[in-house]
Amino acid sequence: MILQELTTLYQRLQNNPDLDICEPGFSKENISFKIVIDRDGNFKSLEDLRTTEGKNVRPVKILVPKFDGKRTVGIKSYFLWDKSDYTIGWKKDEKAKEFSAVEMPKTHGAFIELLDEIAAETGLHHPAVAAIKNFSTNPATVEKLRANPKWEEFLNTFAVFEVEGFGKTVFDDPAITDAWRRYYAVSATGKEMEQGLCLVSGNLAALTTTLPTIKKGVGGKNDTPFVSCNIESGESYRLTKGQNAPISSTAAAQFTGALNYLIDTPKHNLKIGDTVTIFWAERNDKFSDAFGEMFDMKRVADDAHSKDLHIFLQRIRSGKLPDNLEHDDSRFFVLGLAPNAARVSVRFWHVDTVEQMAGKIGRHFEQLQLVRQFPDKEQEFPSMWQLLVETAALHETKNIPPNIVGPLMRSILSGHDYPKNLLSILVSRMRVDQGYNRLSYYRASFIKAILNRNYHKELAMSLDKDRTSVPYCLGRLFAVLEKNQEDSAEGNINATIRDRYFATASAKPKVVFALILRLAQNHLKKLKSVRPKSVGYRERLLGEIMGKLTDFPATLALEDQGEFAIGYYHQRQSFFTGKGNATVETSENQPETIELSEEE
Repeated sequence: MILQELTTLYQRLQNNPDLDICEPGFSKENISFKIVIDRDGNFKSLEDLRTTEGKNVRPVKILVPKFDGKRTVGIKSYFLWDKSDYTIGWKKDEKAKEFSAVEMPKTHGAFIELLDEIAAETGLHHPAVAAIKNFSTNPATVEKLRANPKWEEFLNTFAVFEVEGFGKTVFDDPAITDAWRRYYAVSATGKEMEQGLCLVSGNLAALTTTLPTIKKGVGGKNDTPFVSCNIESGESYRLTKGQNAPISSTAAAQFTGALNYLIDTPKHNLKIGDTVTIFWAERNDKFSDAFGEMFDMKRVADDAHSKDLHIFLQRIRSGKLPDNLEHDDSRFFVLGLAPNAARVSVRFWHVDTVEQMAGKIGRHFEQLQLVRQFPDKEQEFPSMWQLLVETAALHETKNIPPNIVGPLMRSILSGHDYPKNLLSILVSRMRVDQGYNRLSYYRASFIKAILNRNYHKELAMSLDKDRTSVPYCLGRLFAVLEKNQEDSAEGNINATIRDRYFATASAKPKVVFALILRLAQNHLKKLKSVRPKSVGYRERLLGEIMGKLTDFPATLALEDQGEFAIGYYHQRQSFFTGKGNATVETSENQPETIELSEEE
């Protein structure tokens, strides 16, 4: 199913005149240098093609002929381009302490042999190829290259050739690329395997034993296979390599080409931790373009577009799909990839209609909806990274648990429960972290979403004074006691009860609340001298919450610890903001009403 859809996508991409999609047998590769020679093979110059971005020097992408598969330990030359040990027979000794160039006759011989082989099989007798062969085999011209100032940087990098009069590179000449196509058509099919039934197309075709690789981007690894079988224990009886999953060379090139395009195109992927999520639409390209932005609004640079996206997200969150999505039964595809030893593994694969998927994403954001602590700094629609980093030690991306990204995305897209271990991870981090990170807006909204979806808690966006749930009321009570402590000290306090007792209070309330309620009497006495007109309001608030509690439980279950956190968060925010109208304390001991924007 995955390979068929990728193959179909590749065929669509090839028909798009605005895209430059590589045909089978060609690939855009990282090239650092260009060797310029004349028609007789005499060395003219060495051009450094690399670009500089800050301190980084990067090669450029150039379309070149390339076999399918990955060159590993064996000797296998590329046609009219390669590393220096192939093109001129010299390489840098990486093990030497000081710079040293060593001669590589075997790899250099393979480069020349391929030129001769292609000439013999395709009838290619081209003056540019002859010039390159003359240059490569003439020690005098190579010596001129060795004298170039860029010699040390050139070694061990990929280079192409320019022969004067035949374009910027020899691949600009149609006679050379056509000869390669004829050679590739034979070498990639007839020589490798017999005709067989292709698992992707279902047609009888020439099969390949070595499948193309994904060039880059999955877990930071390059040239990794998507389909492979290279150990005897994984092979079927009497079958080797590609025979275990018979795929035609054409289909293999197509689905790999589609994968490389999706991974290399930012608007078609999300990268979080070691997982790359790629996505595409059957017809609705506008929804595909918006999909990545929905999970990371920071990708939107244009203010007008950002406003439109914000309105769109508000609509789908409320369950009202835009006209262009309602009743859209075209399919949308999401594929999660991650590195796994020597190959790429599939973390998740989800297919749905555009209408259904938009509705499920909207439900996700509806369950995340929570009053924000700092509306100017915090995003109303949290990104995947902002949620997942709440599970990580020290709030560092590298510490995001690797087994979380895929299941979370799968639960969002399918509408099923969030991963069962997520709440445990978030509560554990909440007990360990300090300050804002203990219960940030993003962590609190994530906990609320899990409680509402997995445990059907029906928690509101902001403070719910009518809620009588014991864990929720305990969280509210803790927030009020902490606020009394802060105000009584007039900000001159090193550590609040949150810093010392939050973890225990949320798990074993009976142990802690007896102590902090005794401390609360001292805080109220100090508050009378500092803010005397606020004491009455605080005492009534404490009385209202305590009236909903008959006893302090000895322990709270995991989901109740999460609800404790939401009660604390809601009550804490109610001192500064509210829903629709905000209530804050005034010196006259009367609540003052502040009009808030509809956003809040």
